[in-house]
Amino acid sequence: MISSEKISYWRIFRLVFVSFSLYLLGDAFYRWDGFRYYASFTEFIPSVALVTILWSFVAVFTAMVIFVILKAFEGLCKPLGLRVRFGYFVMFSLLFVLLIGMVFVFKRLYWPDAPFMRVILLYVFLASVFLTWLFRARAGWLSDFIQDRITPLVWLFGVFAILSFPIVIYHTWLKQTTDRGSPVASGPSGDEGERPNIILITFDALSARNMSVYGYHRDTTPFIRKWAKTASLFKWVEAESGYTIPTTASLMTGKRVWTHQRYHLDDARKPVRSRTENIAYLLKKHGYYNMAFITNVLASVDALGIDESFDVAPVASELSVPVSFIGVVDNLLLDLFGSKIRLYNWIVKEDFILEEAFRIVSGGEYKTLFPVEKAFDTFLEVLDGNPPEPFFVWIHLYPPHAPYMPPEPFIGIFDSSQELRSLNDHTRIGQRLERYRKNRAYMNEVKKIVELLEARYDEFIRYCDKGFEDFIARLEKKGKLENTVIILSSDHGEEFKPHHVGHKGLSEEETRIPLIIKEPDQTEGRVIDDLVEQIDIPATILDLAGIPIPSWMEGRSLVPLIRGGTLPPRPAFSMSLLKNPARGQKISRGTIVVWKGDYKLVYDLEDKRPLLFRLQRGPHNVEYVLDKEPDIAWSLLDLIKINLKRVNEKIGKE
Repeated sequence: MISSEKISYWRIFRLVFVSFSLYLLGDAFYRWDGFRYYASFTEFIPSVALVTILWSFVAVFTAMVIFVILKAFEGLCKPLGLRVRFGYFVMFSLLFVLLIGMVFVFKRLYWPDAPFMRVILLYVFLASVFLTWLFRARAGWLSDFIQDRITPLVWLFGVFAILSFPIVIYHTWLKQTTDRGSPVASGPSGDEGERPNIILITFDALSARNMSVYGYHRDTTPFIRKWAKTASLFKWVEAESGYTIPTTASLMTGKRVWTHQRYHLDDARKPVRSRTENIAYLLKKHGYYNMAFITNVLASVDALGIDESFDVAPVASELSVPVSFIGVVDNLLLDLFGSKIRLYNWIVKEDFILEEAFRIVSGGEYKTLFPVEKAFDTFLEVLDGNPPEPFFVWIHLYPPHAPYMPPEPFIGIFDSSQELRSLNDHTRIGQRLERYRKNRAYMNEVKKIVELLEARYDEFIRYCDKGFEDFIARLEKKGKLENTVIILSSDHGEEFKPHHVGHKGLSEEETRIPLIIKEPDQTEGRVIDDLVEQIDIPATILDLAGIPIPSWMEGRSLVPLIRGGTLPPRPAFSMSLLKNPARGQKISRGTIVVWKGDYKLVYDLEDKRPLLFRLQRGPHNVEYVLDKEPDIAWSLLDLIKINLKRVNEKIGKE
């Protein structure tokens, strides 16, 4: 039997290692439940192996810190005649974990907005010390009992940790990627006429509703409003979905979500046939030099399967400014494993215990991780090297995506409250919302919280507007606006309602996005009211470049509208297909929306109950009219069913 007297690193490590491994085991089962929707078990194993190695290193470090602290405490107690035993540490640890668990359960159920976490931790620490002293006579027995019984687990988890090394090494450095064919040919196509440079700028989660250029009551976009006076502004553009993964795939391919089939949150599979069926590939074939500066890793050219079509495409970590240890680790993991292992950043995800522990200890101070000026500066530095022309540039900026943390001097300009100025503030306020929504008596508090969140979001947009202004000024100073088309848009919007804040839904706030196109030397502005789609953007870019639009692209060029002409009206679609298990299977779950004329139909594929709305004086003023105009509802429902049937028949043959 192992003695409970002596404090040793090995005994501490055994206890820490098994505890950490048991937590990881439970977390792995939790993540597999979602992972299996879009990937196989063999693809899950490398992710588990990587997090096992990293988590084991954390266990080694944690055990070392505990050992040093205990030995130092033992040294301090020896002159006083006090003896520190390993059994005391074991009992203290169990009591501390038990009490912390009870506190967190109580906090989540009854006090989600608790502001004094460090004080609570201190009280739990003192209570654990007192209880350990009270039951110290049983400490030795408890320590011996636990040490004896965790030995099989030490061997089991240890063997898996050792086996994880060759798995990670193989997938990261030894595994050969499948040859995807010959590289994309580049160079002038011989077509007549000078082609313009094209810069596409998309802000993540930027809703048209919250931009003053679209009539919003706060002055969130003063420069964009001025800039758009000599550009073509589209008032009604619907995104293909309500979150980044499907919308950016549609933006680069010109296909709807059910066609490119990329709709899961952590899905590393590329959109269908994206290697050659993407806008960058077509531009490159016609002599364009392509560059991408993407600050959201979910929208990276590698994730979209279009990396071969770009000449310059720095990874997201090169466009960030890490402001915490977790941020540094996340960037390092992205550089080493981002393109090799699915859940490369498992250990620093927001819902993993390590990230939460660092946030509690650090106080959760947060600054913009991906400042817009960093991406702009990186592109301008490349531009100083005189890259070949014509060029196509896609700049996707993370702000104003949540958490809404605009830097000084923008934070506070629309709401001077001292709340929501740290990451902990955002976490606590989210917990408060969840609690208050369960009790209608707190509805006023819910509205106040949502209003504050929206104010911070609006401040973030104002920061983006300033960054865009500085970028345009620097382009003008370099003389690069004379033959350059500038396109401003976003991937999706953001909703601020008492029942929901954020995106991934299909409300008008989440799907309605900005689209402003400014051609070289354009001096007159044009406001276009026609209903258009996000998938029309790549077709429009090709038309502006004088390149034929391929038949596989489902969008259509908006150039006729820009030139003052007309286009025949056609319905627009948006969809959320997260509930479907995997690519290659027919679509049977999710929500599909269709707009036609002044009407919007929402259809859930599972409950099969359509919802019909009339859009009055703009897409954000809606009236439920299913009972009043059922014939229109059934005609729009048929439109969804006919198109979905066609899509599923095609999926079944692939």
